[in-house]
Amino acid sequence: MSKAKSYHAKLESVRDLTHDIKLLRFALIEPKRIEFIPGQYISLHLPESVDPSGSSRTFSFAGPPSDEGHVELLIKRHPGGLGTGWIFDILQVGQTVDFDAPYGRFGLSDSGAEMIWIAGGSGMSAFRSILRDMVERNIARPTTLYFGAVAMRDLYLQEELRRYERERDWFTYIPALSKPDPDDAWSGEVGLVTEVVDRRLTDGANVEAYLCGPAGMIDAGREMLRAKGVGDERIFFDKFAHR
Repeated sequence: MSKAKSYHAKLESVRDLTHDIKLLRFALIEPKRIEFIPGQYISLHLPESVDPSGSSRTFSFAGPPSDEGHVELLIKRHPGGLGTGWIFDILQVGQTVDFDAPYGRFGLSDSGAEMIWIAGGSGMSAFRSILRDMVERNIARPTTLYFGAVAMRDLYLQEELRRYERERDWFTYIPALSKPDPDDAWSGEVGLVTEVVDRRLTDGANVEAYLCGPAGMIDAGREMLRAKGVGDERIFFDKFAHR
């Protein structure tokens, strides 16, 4: 596993995915290349003008490690949050940032077992990195990605995920809405994402489960998975507390 280093990078592009989630792409300046394992994260330093104490915020890689000259991040605004407020309201394309990376041990095991991925909010970031790496390296493990959102306006990367689902017979994508708007005309799964997995998973004895998202979702998911027969040694998770 690569040892964390300090990086200087320029914000190359910003893409609004929803009303409160952005996809940021940074071009590395120094060093010019980065190595990481899909599922790991960076520690992004807030500028002193934003936080004189020099604090940092953690965000999972959203791109594949093959794109070694760039870093992509999926970031969700935290209401009233200092860090995400700076990212959404102040940080502009062309500006530079500093971060340390890589950190974390979240990522695929080498077992080859069938996988269930459960994501919420910006927790999609790590799974996007893992999925793109699997596609590039032809890792064909049966995988079902469950993504929990409130309403249709909170869904993102739908075209990209559906394309992978069409092109890779080992990948299935199941979005779930907890409170779809009447105008959504939603015909998909309804309920908390952990409830949807509970309804659809009959026997977890031979699967591995990966969870990434809000702490409450992680806790509920772990309890549900244990009840389905998924042992703790086959439950991998990464909680998010962005602010």
